Amino acid sequence: MSNSTYQEQLALEAAKLWLGESASLQHISDSENYVYSFNASKKRCFLRLTSSHHRSLSQIEAELDFIRYLYDGGMSVSLPVTSINGLDVEKMQSASHDFLACVFEEAEGEPFVFNSYKTNMKHFRLRGQTLGRIHALSRKYAPSANSCRFAWDEDDCILNTESYLPQSERVVWVEYHSLMSWLRKFPNDEQSFGLIHGDFGATNYRYQDNRLTVFDFDDCCYHWFGYDLAITIYPHGWRKEAEALLGSLLEGYSKETVWDDRLTRDLMNFCRLRLLYMFLTYAKKWGFSDLSDQQASWFAQKRENIARGYKLSGL
Repeated sequence: MSNSTYQEQLALEAAKLWLGESASLQHISDSENYVYSFNASKKRCFLRLTSSHHRSLSQIEAELDFIRYLYDGGMSVSLPVTSINGLDVEKMQSASHDFLACVFEEAEGEPFVFNSYKTNMKHFRLRGQTLGRIHALSRKYAPSANSCRFAWDEDDCILNTESYLPQSERVVWVEYHSLMSWLRKFPNDEQSFGLIHGDFGATNYRYQDNRLTVFDFDDCCYHWFGYDLAITIYPHGWRKEAEALLGSLLEGYSKETVWDDRLTRDLMNFCRLRLLYMFLTYAKKWGFSDLSDQQASWFAQKRENIARGYKLSGL
């Protein structure tokens, strides 16, 4: 039996625990998790299957607790759905290890599409406001005693870099040591540090009625708030309007919470960190043997970007 067939059978089994209609099951994506959609009681839901090697049960429970906390605080988020057993997370057994299944409501609205200058500025202000609300709530968040998310330096890519990054990647290692040294000295008080979304890019929210509904908190962890902002501006650094987009992002953010000027000065370093983290993520996923031409080209471009140093167009 192929891996894809086995995964689909596991997904069908899991969907039944949320009264999913088997014929409606659709594969959405594979990355760290396997994601499927299905219909239940005429509503579309999203099933996420997570390897127990990637996240523990307590970590996923902590993620879902944070999502519900944000919702209670007025955030528009994609809520988890309880199973027929009254559980947020169901354990699915496979031949090699367990998978942890959870289901989320569909986020209503449309995905972000880069548009006219005026529309983009308005949208990035809204992105900033959304992150500002999340961070303002995060400062007051107290996790339950039985579950807690990991810190940034407990992430597998950071904790076990030597397992994924060969010593021959000298440019990347120099950047790694430079940024780790910088971060170890960076203040992590409650104004600048807390539980963040961790992957606040355009694929992880939907827009409707002048608000963003946020989902996919799988990467939420304890980190500097500036890193969340870096994640959302990082892919747009090459654009001619990058500085204006960042200005709109920070304008929206400052409407919802206090913005630490230290983070403005150091935001490009957090963008460097994002670039490094993406390199490590794909080093873990692909390795460096038997790369396709596209994968080899991706690594080459990112090495060049790391060597050059991250900056916004026009800076």
